[in-house]
Amino acid sequence: MKIYRARYAGVCFGVKRAIKMALEAAQKWKRVYSLGPLIHNRLAVENLQKKGIITVDHINEIKNKKVIIRSHGAHPDVLKKLHSNGFEIVDATCPRVRRAQRYVEKLIKEGYFVVIIGEKDHPEVKGLLGYGGDRAEIYSEHVKIRKRKIGVVPQTTLDLEHLNEVISNLMSNVIEMKIYNTICKATISRVKEAVRIAKKADAMIVIGGKNSANTTRLYQMCRKYKPSYHIESVDEIDMNWFKDVESVGVTAGASTPKEQVGEVIAYIRKKVPG
Repeated sequence: MKIYRARYAGVCFGVKRAIKMALEAAQKWKRVYSLGPLIHNRLAVENLQKKGIITVDHINEIKNKKVIIRSHGAHPDVLKKLHSNGFEIVDATCPRVRRAQRYVEKLIKEGYFVVIIGEKDHPEVKGLLGYGGDRAEIYSEHVKIRKRKIGVVPQTTLDLEHLNEVISNLMSNVIEMKIYNTICKATISRVKEAVRIAKKADAMIVIGGKNSANTTRLYQMCRKYKPSYHIESVDEIDMNWFKDVESVGVTAGASTPKEQVGEVIAYIRKKVPG
């Protein structure tokens, strides 16, 4: 069994930074609360909780007024509420996400109607929408944007191919369009590498949280070329996947620690005759 491990795979800069900041805060305060999971990876979140990083859904669940803003950022109303209620805040918003937030604000000031391209329920997208207020909208292919002057800001983990498709659709209905390409370069590299491997491997394993948007997109891209399987851990591996398979590619989303990737590869090498 030949295994192709993606060079660009696993935890990204923004997530690494957020985890480092959270661990430092937990060491200082013994316990710090994350509004939503710090990382879209169930196993990693469980491990972080053991170290004092507790996931909550609402502000009123925070018991010591110590909170970390995850790499996805937060809605500005949430930040205002935290500040007004005297919370101590560790802002781990990814610099690339913060840049996207500033672009939304800039476009609004310049008189543009802002179109945010991304998954409507994703925390990053919800935050971006908050910076645009009633002058922003999340793109949906079912809704025609009928504005003469629009600004476009994509989710940082959006697929570049999808961005190009949306821009093409929007062009037919507007007179002026200003685009900020806020897609993280690591996202582009990760997708390109996964596709490259999928084209030559007999099957693909994509590792990452089932609630991870970028991992799901990686899986969807890989399955266009070869049989692909999206897993969170080695427990989900079915040995029948490797029947008549001579090579397998392994990649991972931006919320997958390298240890998980290594564990999956070691398991395959041990269990699959080579």
